[in-house]
Amino acid sequence: MTADHSLPHVTVRQATPDDADALVALLAEMDDTPARVATLDAAGARKIMAEMAAYPYFRAYLVFADDVAVGTFSMLAFCSLTHEGTRQAVLDAVVISRACRGQGIGSLMLDHAVRIAGEAGCYKIALSSNLKRMDADRFYENFGFTQHGISLVVPVPKPHA
Repeated sequence: MTADHSLPHVTVRQATPDDADALVALLAEMDDTPARVATLDAAGARKIMAEMAAYPYFRAYLVFADDVAVGTFSMLAFCSLTHEGTRQAVLDAVVISRACRGQGIGSLMLDHAVRIAGEAGCYKIALSSNLKRMDADRFYENFGFTQHGISLVVPVPKPHA
């Protein structure tokens, strides 16, 4: 990062299996999960990325500030029977490294995600955020995300083998 606190040079690119270690480290910062208790390792990340690649528009991305990986997000673009099949996007696993928060990098990252979604023909981007992530929620609102309905979940039982 730059010493004068000016905005670093930020780039975003699609993550590859070779980026698994960086992705795992960044994802551990989402909820301040210590590396010793994080459940996802690089091999697991590579396996998940292989599954994601089976979908035409589901990819993980890495965000670099001055050539250092400082953030990540995943995005799925898909169509459904609503809106005459117009694509929409869902952001997931959005993280900026703790040391880089508050520097404008997250806004540049989301700008890039919006651009990717637009190029894929999406009419909107949605995301879910855990209520305990109040700073992240405030960031999303400041960026322009608005509450649209509510998100509900139910655990799905594993099938018996």
